[in-house]
Amino acid sequence: MKLLIITSLFIAVNAQNCSQVYFGNRYYKLELLKEGLNNVQDLKLNPNDNTLYFIIDQIAKWPTKALGYLNIDNKESGIIEGIRNATTIAIDKDYNRVYVGGSDGIYRINDKKTPEILPIRDSIHSMFFKNALFYTNKRKQAYIYENNYINPIYELQGVEAENIMLDDDNNIFFTQGKTLFRVKMGTKAINSHEKYRVDVLAADGYFKPYISTKEGVYVYNKYKYVFDKVSSIVYVKALTFTKNDEPIFCAFDKLIRLTSNSDICLTQ
Repeated sequence: MKLLIITSLFIAVNAQNCSQVYFGNRYYKLELLKEGLNNVQDLKLNPNDNTLYFIIDQIAKWPTKALGYLNIDNKESGIIEGIRNATTIAIDKDYNRVYVGGSDGIYRINDKKTPEILPIRDSIHSMFFKNALFYTNKRKQAYIYENNYINPIYELQGVEAENIMLDDDNNIFFTQGKTLFRVKMGTKAINSHEKYRVDVLAADGYFKPYISTKEGVYVYNKYKYVFDKVSSIVYVKALTFTKNDEPIFCAFDKLIRLTSNSDICLTQ
């Protein structure tokens, strides 16, 4: 029933009366990957092996927040134990490394899907990987972990930051509550995008930044310094992209992939 609701919310109709899911100037087919996931809070894809990692609630267990995974090729899925109250995920696709933050610090998931603690003992709120590991803690402080050293993020010293993301144009995006801000790396000039009430920050494989709001999904236009609407998809809890730039998102308790639609729509 929820999938029918999702489909009815996301469907757009083009001029040829062809009903498909619309995202970023293209039409897609909607594919259900997995359902029954409780309160997904983060979602990242490791493109090296096409494995999705996500943070979910385990109602019957303590601690409740856990790291789950799903290989979208062979459908292998499971829970990775050993992380207390998992909160956030970051992927270093160049070196095939998966990082997970939790109440006790940051872990790296090894080839056997076992977490190994890094020398970062903090309560982690969000993470993002671009050349180095950027993260924020529960005190809304922002740090960078690089070459086994931890340093404050220069641009965000003295600034509260909750969720964090970097783009392809040397910008750091961060939120305070649901309000979005942007600062150019190497500067302290913070710009506000307060027009949007942001639920999700995400980036594709080229570090193009996206946000999800109650009104839909937007992508950042670095030439106009604004966000352009790319889809009317709503109820998005988490968003990521495949190596072919196909969106994968969570809505309600379902993981959904938008796959390229090559069907030809005929006029009536």
